[in-house]
Amino acid sequence: MDVSIVIPTWNGRPLLERFLPSVLAAADVYRAASGADVEVLLVEDGGGDDTPLWLAAAHPGRARLLIRKQNAGFAHACNTGFAHARHPAVLLFNNDVEVSADAIAPLVRHLADPDVFAVAALTEDLETGVAIGVGKLGSFSRGFLRVHDGYMPERPDARDLISIFASGGAALFSRAKLDELGGFDTLFAPYYWEDVELSYRAWKRGWRVIFEPESRVRHQVSSTIRRLPRRSVRAVKHRNRLLAHWVHLHDPEMWRAHLAYVLFLAAVAPLRGDLAFLSGLAQALARRGEAAERRRHERAAARRTDREVLELFEAFVARDDIARR
Repeated sequence: MDVSIVIPTWNGRPLLERFLPSVLAAADVYRAASGADVEVLLVEDGGGDDTPLWLAAAHPGRARLLIRKQNAGFAHACNTGFAHARHPAVLLFNNDVEVSADAIAPLVRHLADPDVFAVAALTEDLETGVAIGVGKLGSFSRGFLRVHDGYMPERPDARDLISIFASGGAALFSRAKLDELGGFDTLFAPYYWEDVELSYRAWKRGWRVIFEPESRVRHQVSSTIRRLPRRSVRAVKHRNRLLAHWVHLHDPEMWRAHLAYVLFLAAVAPLRGDLAFLSGLAQALARRGEAAERRRHERAAARRTDREVLELFEAFVARDDIARR
């Protein structure tokens, strides 16, 4: 299957210099083994560094550069790349990811299943080697969807490894399904929760997200976001977590529990000095009209309920061939 690799970047020439060669090498390995075509698209999200000149000099003809005039964040940059991708499999990497040479084929093979929307790679921390991007379990407690509990397979022959979301740092998507969903929702710009929201949207549409531990990458975590003010980043994270629930949490009992817990968090935030939560809540409320519009659309389009999605993970976690992390 032909593959389009999309890499969003923002003033990231030093990161590309370090990590892009591994992406190009993996593309060469997959191309040679499969006979398929692989294209690499870099999306410069309104940065002003020397990425264009460097790319032309260091890797002439190896990657296509798409330049956005204004910086708008992860969702917009990725969607620009998706719009220009030519192939039925779209592989998304952060610009600070080192890709194993044999990483692409294990991901692509899952798209033979018509129910698969996305496939997540196993991600290790670049500095420590610790697995940080493993399979993700889905549950609901204290008013929120819980999406960060992880697992790893206990046996190498474990199959049908599902994940509540595929990280935008290293994941393969079905182009047809990605187009049907419209890509990442720009309501969540400039960053955070876009990949969780998109994956949960796909689960509720009746598709699946798979975890593939044979595909390995190493990630220099948050190389771009760490340049930004910590409090504003935390506020955006809270905002987008809230918005994702306001769009997708349709079960009446869960919805009431969510609203009650948000009120509780808002009440105790001043006592805890959690100004970031209050800021995030205010920002989310300012976008509640957009969230309500999306909520109406997603309720009509859903093929699974919230409980049906989470029941899949309740059954999955009972398997004896996986271990929680």
